[in-house]
Amino acid sequence: MDKPKIGVTTAWSVETWGDSIESRGYNYVGRTYIEAIISAGGIPILIPQVDHDDIDEILASVDGILFTGGGDAKKFSKDDLPGLKEQQPTRYDFEAKLLKSAKEANKPILGICRGFQMIIEVFGGSLSASVVDGHKQNIYGGKPWHEVSIKEGSFLYSIVNDKKWDVNSFHIQKVEKVPDNFIATAVANDGVIEAVESIDAFIVGTQFHPEELLWGDKRAELVFEKFIEKCKKGGCHD
Repeated sequence: MDKPKIGVTTAWSVETWGDSIESRGYNYVGRTYIEAIISAGGIPILIPQVDHDDIDEILASVDGILFTGGGDAKKFSKDDLPGLKEQQPTRYDFEAKLLKSAKEANKPILGICRGFQMIIEVFGGSLSASVVDGHKQNIYGGKPWHEVSIKEGSFLYSIVNDKKWDVNSFHIQKVEKVPDNFIATAVANDGVIEAVESIDAFIVGTQFHPEELLWGDKRAELVFEKFIEKCKKGGCHD
C-alpha cells in the first residue's frame, strides 16, 4: 500500500507577520509538523489558501488533514487580541470550508493549537474572549509545562493509557464552549480544555503540541502513528 498523503495547512505571512500585500508574502508551516507526519509513515502535502472551488479536488488527493498551529501572529498584542477569524481572515475562511468539507468526505482530521481552536469554532463551539494566563511556556517545546487529566475511553486515553499526561503549552486563548457531538478529552488543572474529539467522526484536536513532544515522549509519537493508521484505513488510496 502507498504511504498515506496527509494535507498540512499553512499560514500566510501577510496575515501573521505583517508582510506587505504587494510582496504577496509566503505560505509556511513549522518543520516539526512535517517531521511528525514523515516519522509516522505519511507523506505531508502542504496546503496553501486556494479557491474554495478547488477544495473537493484537494480532498480527493489526500487521505487525511492536519490543521496546524497559529503561524505566530506577531502583529497582534496579547492585550488587544482579536478573534480567530480577525487574526487571519483569508486562512480562516479557507480552513473553515476545508474542515467542513473534510468531515463530509469522512477524512480523518487532526487539529493542533490553532487547528484545535478552528475545530471548536467551525463546528459550533466558542472561544473565550478573555486571555488565559499560565499557558504560554518560556522553555523549549520538547519539555512539558503542565499536567492534563485524560478522559477514560477517549482516543487520547487509548494512547496515554493513563489519566494524567504532562504536556507543553503555547496558547493564550481557551475554549468557552465545546461543540455539540464533541467531548473534552483532556483538561488542565485550572479547568482549561486541552483536547477534544468528535463522537461521530475521527476528528481529534489538541491545544498542546504533540509534534514538539514527539522526540522525547513515545505517547506523542503514537498520536501521529494512530492518526496515520486511521488515514490508511479511511483514506482515498487502496
